[in-house]
This record gives sequence, structure tokens and C-alpha cells, in this order.
Amino acid sequence: MEKSNKYRFIAVVTGLFLLPFLILSRHFMYGNRELVKKDTMMYMELRTKTVANIAADLLALNYDISSLASAPEFMRASNDVRKTLLEKKIKEKPSIYSEFSVLNAAGKEVARTGTNSPKELKDYSRTEVFGRAVSGTEPSGAVEYGEYTPPALVLIQPAIKNPGEKPQFFVLARMSLAYMGELVRVVGKNSAGNLGLIDAGGQLIADSLGRAVMSPGIKAPPEVLTTVEMAYEKHLTTLRTEVAFKGRSYLVSVAGVGGTRWWMFEAVDSERTLDYRSAFWVKRVVGIGILLMVIFGFISHKLALLWLVPKPEKLG
Repeated sequence: MEKSNKYRFIAVVTGLFLLPFLILSRHFMYGNRELVKKDTMMYMELRTKTVANIAADLLALNYDISSLASAPEFMRASNDVRKTLLEKKIKEKPSIYSEFSVLNAAGKEVARTGTNSPKELKDYSRTEVFGRAVSGTEPSGAVEYGEYTPPALVLIQPAIKNPGEKPQFFVLARMSLAYMGELVRVVGKNSAGNLGLIDAGGQLIADSLGRAVMSPGIKAPPEVLTTVEMAYEKHLTTLRTEVAFKGRSYLVSVAGVGGTRWWMFEAVDSERTLDYRSAFWVKRVVGIGILLMVIFGFISHKLALLWLVPKPEKLG
């Protein structure tokens, strides 16, 4: 067999081995990538649900003023006594409570206390947060964003003596959400992307990348808002999905914070930040397979010469 034919034979046999192997390898690598995505999204969902539950517990523990507003001694007290009771409440948790007000049934302040409260009393009757509080028996809240202070939760709690009655007055509390920001930052250190908390309007209360600190009141990333909208449409409290935006693919998981219209989210750029360490081993297996195919080509040539080509007869 001529030398050129030898290498043609090896190349053809190697190609015949490689063709089905490479097809299977492509499916293998693609499947591994999808498994990594699936595992990542399941972990993201677990994390967002866990942090959302912790946030709900913190809100119930530190930001619930319903027991204060409905306490008999508070209901019967004069406005001056109520102001004194509210001052004591601020001293209990000064890192959270910054301001309290008592509003009459029309939404106007009749008493106010707090370190930074101005002397003049305000009228909240035309605000959206007061309108929601009047229309129901549940508290109504909104998030305020300041340039140099952490976001604050403004909560208006109706004071109702008996169920079904109209509120006699309202208690307004302004409470710092610094604890929420710290929770997000601590948990977000382990995130491959951005972990954050958004309010009902889609604004960032806190996030692990610090965007909420640099630009208070900034909207959440579009891929997050899209996922939250999908969760609303499907009436889901949690949702994980892959979202395409501006030519890039993002893995997003959102979870509702119980008792609020807030959402905890985690968004990861699937092209940059996923842990594809297993892909190295996949490529290593494929590379070893290709090397074996080339070796099989040479072995096939040797066997063909041994078994198929007749040996020349010796003379004499």
C-alpha cells in the first residue's frame, strides 16, 4: 500500500469514527449546559424564596404597628398622651422608627413626634397611601427614597376599635429599611449576579450590586420587571425563568414577600456568570475521545495490513 493511500485510509476510518462521536458529543455538551442552567435556576429559586420569607418575618417582627394602634390605652388617650407613647416606641427601636404621627379621620396630622419632624403639621388626605388606608381596614404603605438616607417605609395604620367600624384615627409611621438592605447585601455576597428587593412600583429598595445606593429610587433591571409581570399574570408567588434582553440571556428568579407587594429577585447573566466548571470535564472527555478515534484509525490500518493484505510468498 502506498504511503499516500495509507494516510487516506487512516483519515477515512478516523472520520467514520469521529462523525457519530462528534454528533453525540454536541448533544452531550448542550445537555450539560442545560443541566447547569436548570441547577442554577433551582438554587436561585431556593435562595429568593428563603430571603423573601426572612424579609416577611422581619417586617412582621419590626415593622408591624397594628398592635400599637389598636391598644385600648392608645385608643382612649388624648393626642398629647399618644405622642408620649409614640416617643417611647421610637426609643425602643431607634434604628427602625424615625417618626410617628397621629392623623384624624380626614387625614390631617394632629400629633407628630420624631427627631427630624418639622414643627408644622401635614395633610395626607390627598395622598395615595392615605386613600388606600381609608378604603380598607388594612394598613397601607409606600417606600420613600432619600439621597443620603436608606429607603424608608411610610405606613398608615387605621385605628379600629371594633371590626367593621370606620377608623377613628390613623397612625402614620416612618421606618428605616436599612435592615432590609443589610439582609440583601449579606445574602447577595454569594450570588453570581444581582440579588435585590423591589417595591410594588418596581423600584429597587436594596440590591447586592449597590445600584440602589448609587441611584435611590432606580427601577429594577428590565429582565426582572418582565419576570415579575409574568408572575402577576400567572398569579404566582414565585417564578424562575430565562429572559432574553438586548441579545443577552438572563436567568431570573422572583419571590413575593408575604404581606406586601414587594418582590425578592435574583438575576444572573447566563453567558458570563454561570458556574460552568463541569464544562471543563465535558471538554476533556470529548478531547480524549477524539484522540482515541485517531488512534483507532492507525490501529485499523495495522489490522487491515495484517488481516486483509496477503503476505508475499518467499522464493526458493
